[in-house]
Amino acid sequence: MNGRGCRYFCMGLNIHYPYFVETGVHATDRPRECSTCFSRSQRTRFREYLSQAALPAMEMSLSWLDAGEPLSINVSGVAIEQFLGDEHDAADILVQLLRHKAVEILGQTYYRSVAGLFSEAGEFTSQVSRHAELMEGLSGKRPEVFENTEFVFNSELTNALSTLGFAALYSEADESILPVLNPNYVYSCNDLPILIRNCRLSDDIAHRFGDVTWDRYPLTPEKYAGWIAETPGDCIHVRVDAGIFLGAAGGARALGQFFRGLPEALRSREITTILPLSAARNQPRAEIRLEDLGLVSSDRAYALTGIRTILQQSAFWCLEDARYLIPDQESWRRFQSTDHFSRMDTISGSCGRVAIRSTSQEAYDYFSAYLIALARCEASCREDLWSPAAAQVLRCLPPEKAFHFHSGHRFIGYSAHSLKEFSRLLEFIPEEVFSFHQERGDFSRWIDEVLGDSTLAERIMHCATPHEAAELARERGRELCHDLK
Repeated sequence: MNGRGCRYFCMGLNIHYPYFVETGVHATDRPRECSTCFSRSQRTRFREYLSQAALPAMEMSLSWLDAGEPLSINVSGVAIEQFLGDEHDAADILVQLLRHKAVEILGQTYYRSVAGLFSEAGEFTSQVSRHAELMEGLSGKRPEVFENTEFVFNSELTNALSTLGFAALYSEADESILPVLNPNYVYSCNDLPILIRNCRLSDDIAHRFGDVTWDRYPLTPEKYAGWIAETPGDCIHVRVDAGIFLGAAGGARALGQFFRGLPEALRSREITTILPLSAARNQPRAEIRLEDLGLVSSDRAYALTGIRTILQQSAFWCLEDARYLIPDQESWRRFQSTDHFSRMDTISGSCGRVAIRSTSQEAYDYFSAYLIALARCEASCREDLWSPAAAQVLRCLPPEKAFHFHSGHRFIGYSAHSLKEFSRLLEFIPEEVFSFHQERGDFSRWIDEVLGDSTLAERIMHCATPHEAAELARERGRELCHDLK
């Protein structure tokens, strides 16, 4: 018997493969077009992902559906592009899966991107609409539940999603939220139902399944179904990424056998598998507000998102500023995939996604490669802009040309990779750091010799405080942005 635990279970699969940046390239190597800033081995790497991850995951999904259980699926637009561009029959299998009557398709940003964090919502809504139209064209179904990929929660998206016709939002809860929110209940935010992934049970499959040192190894369908039956709540939401099949510990075959045995194990515990839209109809347990979680912030990039490190923040600022520097919007959007930002952290891949553990040096190396690629892409577009001179000053800089703030004794951990980031960081640095650089003429020298703006270099020499210099740099940035339009 089920007892007092959850009676309902939502199972979901995510399929996504981004365009990675080219590594090992020097910033001075200027490409003729932005497309060459992305990995030359992209097609080869995608085929490896296709054969070792996506196809086994889709076979698992078909066996799950054959067992009479419903399944939700989320596929990024950039993954579908690559499916359709491959000469194998994987695209046919994917479309067959999406059209299955027991499959619910979830919405997301087309590029599985950080667009939801931009200061203006236009890019986010554009990508969400584009993805929804693509999915409807392939499957005949328009997504009604949106999945907030790679991010814990961003309450500012809910109104936009409601306007776009979504009936619910999938999010996830990290350790800071779990004491406040139970992921096995429905919540609401601005009247939009919020469904929350159960990260622990998702990661039991994604991360711990093949770990022989795990104290609960081996994980069997019966054991897993028992945990669900014993867990308090209304419905447990487990979503896994197809990438977990790629080099899965214990083998992809063992993982496939686990999924094939799970439907019967769930039925034996009187647990019913349902789809997200059905789960969203449950009565919300409470309204989610950021202040309830003790995380009030006026800056979206810090409000319960996946932007955790100074490297990620720097890259995000450069990316958002690049919108008007890269007329090739398709390339700019490829830079938005959350995968780039995950690789700038030492630990990423929670809640059913592939675990990526990097050293600090590896995280920095990817950050450096990303900024170099972004800078090269901007450079390739500069002559096509209304004011190449303004674009030169506003451009993203590779790490070796950034302004590194120093106290006179040590580097303080802040580096400006663009004029706009420079103006932002001036608000954070201590007075003594500002004085150290100002007295030496470091600010005006960097602005003149690296950014190439003698006008601002002359003006900033006379600033007495960091705030005054920040305001001056912001105003100059606004002038130059106006010149671009």
